[in-house]
Order: sequence, then structure tokens, then C-alpha cells
Amino acid sequence: MGAWGSRAAFTPLLLSCYGITILLHFATVSLNTLVPFHLVDLGGSRTQIGLAFSMATLAAMGLRPMVGGWVDRYGARRVVVPGVIVLGITSLGLHAAHSPTVLIVMMAGLGISAALISTPASVVSATHSESAHRGEAIGTYYLASSIAIAVGAPLGFGVRALGGMTLEFVMLTVLALAIATLVPWMPGRADARRGAGGPGWRFVSVSALPISGALVLATLGQSSIYGFVPLYALGRGQGAALAAFFTVYPVCLTVGRALLRGLPDRIGHGRAALAAMALSAVAFACLALPPSMVTLCAAGALLGAGGAVMYPALVALVVARADESDRGLAVGTLSGSWDLGIVVGSAVVGVVADHVGFAAAFGIGAVGCALGCIALTACGVRR
Repeated sequence: MGAWGSRAAFTPLLLSCYGITILLHFATVSLNTLVPFHLVDLGGSRTQIGLAFSMATLAAMGLRPMVGGWVDRYGARRVVVPGVIVLGITSLGLHAAHSPTVLIVMMAGLGISAALISTPASVVSATHSESAHRGEAIGTYYLASSIAIAVGAPLGFGVRALGGMTLEFVMLTVLALAIATLVPWMPGRADARRGAGGPGWRFVSVSALPISGALVLATLGQSSIYGFVPLYALGRGQGAALAAFFTVYPVCLTVGRALLRGLPDRIGHGRAALAAMALSAVAFACLALPPSMVTLCAAGALLGAGGAVMYPALVALVVARADESDRGLAVGTLSGSWDLGIVVGSAVVGVVADHVGFAAAFGIGAVGCALGCIALTACGVRR
């Protein structure tokens, strides 16, 4: 075992999954970072900013569980190819989005493509890795996502400074083409053990529902990180603190996933997820305070540490609890619950930010994470 783990976590198949998630997150994070500013330039309101994030995540939410089931039955490649096509079409269509309403509608394409591309990649990482190294492979997959998140936000700001939103949309097209070059490495057919003789068509995995419900609560405030932290900080004249936040958060997320990939295996996946949710609750409470260098850096560090562990630990947990023929559907159900939390949270925090203020909107994230801890404990995961 080397410094970065065993070779079993770095097979050509798994490397293609890591590459796909990096490229996809470059596309989605850079665009999501700029959407609030672009909507304001188009005359949009804070509520419409929340709706834009809701549109993308609502589209993804409805698809992810089904996509996981499709991977079980048909293989990942046949699912990823349509996703790449949708991403390319969306990137071209965004050039014609000259009003808040049209832009919000176009965000649905981003959600559909994300579901069709990222869900198969995450399923393959979880189900095509050796059982003895599954946690490491899942952690490495989300480490790759973290690297892309770390680069995605500053990449978006840099592209906006160089060529505005037009250059951002062109970059989306280029990234879609880059993802297409990795598709041939994905499994073209489902494993016989999982693709044939499995359970009949189902929309969700029953075994994954309790844990997925806890994740819904824990993600209620996620959209506010990119949707409202920039507006809140800049509105209080905290541009330097905002830059520090978007440095500390992704760095802690990336370093945390690199160093803590094996932590859930050592202390238990459920206990690791509980600790991560608790850290996230404290982070959102820090965001609710008047923005400053101290509060934003503290929030970024806590959000990064919590995010580094929580979702990978939950993925490993639902895979372990699911039947072998149901694992893709289980991962898809969990992924859909992340989107459901963002859909509900985006709408709620957008309205609250408009009528009460940013601090109250971030408070929703803190309460949601605390409730998620209670729900996860009720699932019996600590056993």
C-alpha cells in the first residue's frame, strides 16, 4: 500500500470514474458560482436565485434513483452517453437565455445531465471496487469531486473576468466533449449477477430510505453556500473574507477527504456521518453570524471537514445494507435524497432570505443538520 492507498482503488475503470466526476464538477460548480450574479444582471430576485438551483436539483432528484436502477440493468455506459449529449445541448442553449425565466428553465438541463453522468460514475465506483477496499475507492471518488469543487469556484470567477458568461458557456461545451472521451472506459453491460434476475422495477431502494431521509435534512442549507454567501459577504463589504471562505472551504474539503478516507472504516460509517453532520450544523451557525474573516473562515473549515466525511460514509453504509442486485438503486436513492434536500432548501432559504434576511436563511441549514443527526441516530447506524 502506497502513500495514496492500494492499487485496487486506482484501476483504469475507477480512474475513468474519477476523471468524469472532476470534469463534471468543473462544469457545474463554475456555472453555479456565477448563476447568482448572472441572474442579478438579468434583473432576477433572490427568490429566483433559489428557484434556479431548485430547477437543476429537482430535475436531478427525480432521475437519480431511476438512473441507479438503469445502471444495475443496462450498464453505466448506456446511461452516461445521453447525459453527455444533454450537457452539450444545455451549454449551447444557455447562450440564448436572456431573461431570468429562460435561464431558470435551462438549469433543468444541467440537473438532468448531472444525474445521467455522475450517478453511474458513483455507482461504478461503489460496486466495481474490491470489497476490502470499497471505502477507500468511494473516498477517492469523492476526493476527486472535492478537487473539482476546489477549482470550480475560482475557475468560474476567472472565466467571468476574462470573457463573461459567454466564455463560461463555451467552457461547458468543451468539458462535455472531454467527458465523452472517458465514456468508453465505463462498463457497457450490467454484471449478470446484478442486471438479470434482480427485483422488479422500483423507483427507490427501501433499504436506503431511512438514511436518505437523514441526508435530506442535512442538505437543506447546501444551496445557500454558493447562492447566498457571496451576496451576504459582499453586501457587508467583506470581499476579502469571501475570497478566504472560498479558499478555506474547498481546501479543507479536499485535504479532509485525502487524509480521512479511511476514518469511516475505523470508527464506523454511521458514527463518522453523525460527527460530520454535527460539524456542518456548527458551520451554518457561523454563517448566520455577521460576516467577517473569522466567521467565514471558521464556517469554511467546518463545512469542509464535515463534507469530507459525511456523504462518502453514507454511500458505503447504504451499499453495505443493500442486496447485491439493488446496490445501484440504493446509491441512486441516496443521491436523489441529496437533491431533494437542496430542492426544498433552495426554495425555503430563498424566500427566507428575501423576507427575513440571510442570517435566518443560514439558520435553516444549521437546524436541518441537527435534525439530520437525530434522524440518523434513529436509524440505528451507531450499531
